[in-house]
Amino acid sequence: MPYGVAFLFILMMSAGITIDWRKLRYFTYRLPELLIGLVFLFAIFPIGQWLIARWLVTDDQFLYGLVFASLCPVAIVAPYFSNLIEADDEFAFVLMIWSMILCPLIAPIMLKILLQPSVALNVLPLTKYMLLLVTTPIALSYAIDRVFPRCKVILRPLLGLLNMGSLSVLIFILFGTAVGRLNLHYTPINDLFVLLFLMFLQDFGVLVVARRIFSFWLSPEIVGALSISLSMRNVAIAAGVLLFYDPKASFPAALGFIAHAFLFTFISMRRRSKWFRPV
Repeated sequence: MPYGVAFLFILMMSAGITIDWRKLRYFTYRLPELLIGLVFLFAIFPIGQWLIARWLVTDDQFLYGLVFASLCPVAIVAPYFSNLIEADDEFAFVLMIWSMILCPLIAPIMLKILLQPSVALNVLPLTKYMLLLVTTPIALSYAIDRVFPRCKVILRPLLGLLNMGSLSVLIFILFGTAVGRLNLHYTPINDLFVLLFLMFLQDFGVLVVARRIFSFWLSPEIVGALSISLSMRNVAIAAGVLLFYDPKASFPAALGFIAHAFLFTFISMRRRSKWFRPV
C-alpha cells in the first residue's frame, strides 16, 4: 500500500514535464470565466454531488471518499481533450494549474463543512499531505524544464509508457488494497453499483450539465473547455491520499478510473459530433 503514493508522485511529476510552462503568461487568462470555473469546480458541483450521494450512500467512509473525489483538481489530460474538440485548451490549462494550487487549501475546508458530523480524518495532516503531493512534483518538473531542458526532451518520448505503467500499478494497488482491507464479499452488491453510478455521474453528468448551463452565456470554445475540465477530476489524488489514511474511503475514487476510461473513450469517439464542436 505505501508504494501507491510513490507511483502517484511519478504520475504527477511526469504530467508536469508535459506542461508547456511558457503558457504561464496566460495565468490570468480570461479571469471572469476562470473564477466561474473555480466556483463550479470547488463549490457548485461538489455540493450537488454531495446532496445526491448523501441520499444514496449510507456508509460514512464511502461518502467521504465520494465527496473527496468531487473536490479533486482538474485532470492533467483536460487540456488535451479540450484541444481534441477544438475548445480553448489554453483556458483548460490555466484552470488546471489554478485548481492544483487551490485544491489542498479548499478541499479540506469543504470536507469539514459538508461532512462535519461524520469526518473520519484529521484535516490538518491531510492538508499538509495534499499540499506536498501536488506542489512538489510540479515544482520538480518546472525545475527540470528550467535547469535541465535537455533532460525534458529525452524524457518526453518515454512519458507515455511511464504513465501507463505507473497508472496500471497504482490501480492494481488501489483495487488490491480495497479488496484486501474491505473484504468486498461482505459489502452489498447494491452499494458497489451505487458507488460506480455516482462516479459515472461525476464524469458524464457534469459534462452534460456544464454544457447546458454555460452554453447560454459563454463562448463555445470556453464552454467546451469548461465542460471537459469540470468533468475530469484528478481522482488519483483522492485515491492516493485516502489509500494512505483510510483505504476504505479510497474505494470510490478508485472506481473513478473506470468512469474515466469510458469518458475518455466517449470523447475521443464523438469529438467530431455537433454536440462537441463549437458552433
